[in-house]
Amino acid sequence: MKKAILIIIATAVVAIGAIVLLGMAAPAPAATAGTGISDPGYGARLVAGWKSRMTNGKAEMQRALEVKKGVTSFRMKTLLRMHPGQPLETVVEVSCPDRERFTTTIGDQTFHAVRIGDKAYVEQKDGTWTTQDTRPSGWSPCGDNPGEPAPWAIMNEGRDQSVVLATMADHVEAVRGAYVRTSEGNCQQWLLEVKIPGGAAHGHGGTGLRYTVCMDNDRHLPLSVTMGSGGMVTQYSDWNKPIQIEAPKMQ
Repeated sequence: MKKAILIIIATAVVAIGAIVLLGMAAPAPAATAGTGISDPGYGARLVAGWKSRMTNGKAEMQRALEVKKGVTSFRMKTLLRMHPGQPLETVVEVSCPDRERFTTTIGDQTFHAVRIGDKAYVEQKDGTWTTQDTRPSGWSPCGDNPGEPAPWAIMNEGRDQSVVLATMADHVEAVRGAYVRTSEGNCQQWLLEVKIPGGAAHGHGGTGLRYTVCMDNDRHLPLSVTMGSGGMVTQYSDWNKPIQIEAPKMQ
């Protein structure tokens, strides 16, 4: 009996090893037309599917929330497609616990700001910088704090949407989506629907806001958050990579 059990275990180990090797050795398929992003290999998708079935979207969001408490730095790039008009792109570079650099671009106009502790530096149209005192806490997206919008935000610049969604877990339904390859690595998509309290009574038909969150299975951190069909997309990069943020030179 013991011998039979050992044979079964050995067979399972060999099978898992073969799957992993298949995912590593298989050549990457051609990029999806128009995206520049290709799908992961068959082996990688198989392993990811097995892993994702051992958890669920809510659990992954909560795990990411815990992992993010120890994050030292990262970048968020949010693209907001406005109709009509040109897209608004905001890049927030974060060095925890309290340093942030904002670069917002719309059309040919670019806006810069820096936050260090209780000081905020804002670039003016003539290229000079002004400074103002700000609260030293409350709007940093470090840790499990989604961050409030920056004082000069046009929309929600400075907010970490993945943390916002994680803190709303009680009102979220999650369904496993595709396993895809991005410029930052492979990630597992989770299709989330945030239920709006009283939605049916307010003419929403009982449905809520829909998001697609793509989670890195290895680091348990988000790589992207997409609202709806892509009206707003936030991409994450450079997790825990050094980001130097200094006060601008005042004239």
